Amino acid sequence: MTFMKKYLQLSAAFYVFFSLVVITSIKAQENGAFGAPVLKYTSISGQGALLAGGRFGWIINRSFVVGGGIYSLVSQVKANSIDPVSGQEFMTAFNYGGLEFEYVFLSDLVVHATLDMLCAGGGLSMNVSDRNVPHTSYYGQDLLVWEPGINLETNIVDWLHIDAGISYRLISSFNSYNSVSKNDLQGLNGILTFKFGSY
Repeated sequence: MTFMKKYLQLSAAFYVFFSLVVITSIKAQENGAFGAPVLKYTSISGQGALLAGGRFGWIINRSFVVGGGIYSLVSQVKANSIDPVSGQEFMTAFNYGGLEFEYVFLSDLVVHATLDMLCAGGGLSMNVSDRNVPHTSYYGQDLLVWEPGINLETNIVDWLHIDAGISYRLISSFNSYNSVSKNDLQGLNGILTFKFGSY
């Protein structure tokens, strides 16, 4: 996972640098922040799948958001291959996380639009359901994720905003891993986000 570690270190350094540059040019009272649990329904290897995770954001002038997020596959997705040792079918484990940028349009309106972009590093591994028997495990395939999205955001109260939208997950630096290809991992997402924070 050396590649993944280097990517996360570079992402963190960029985030800190960007934050320091921007904070010198804006007024503190125009800023806000939020934390948000996120659910994404998508398709992986041709099967319906649920990703769960969370994101945080620092919102500047009630318009531009810079932050980060991390997401993991929480439903069982078959990898369409059999472990030669145990005879069990492999299950897919998939997660990714990194920087998120978002622009909020007309945030004073009760319902308004947002555009966002996730630039992330991720990993894919496989294992069997019953690990109490002798089996083979596959770990450590790294990849990059680019995920643009569009949302409708509703201001419920000052400290709660709910987003419903779609995004498209693009995969790069990845050809295939065991029986899983790049096309098995990328695709459309339906997203539900609960933002807790005042802005």
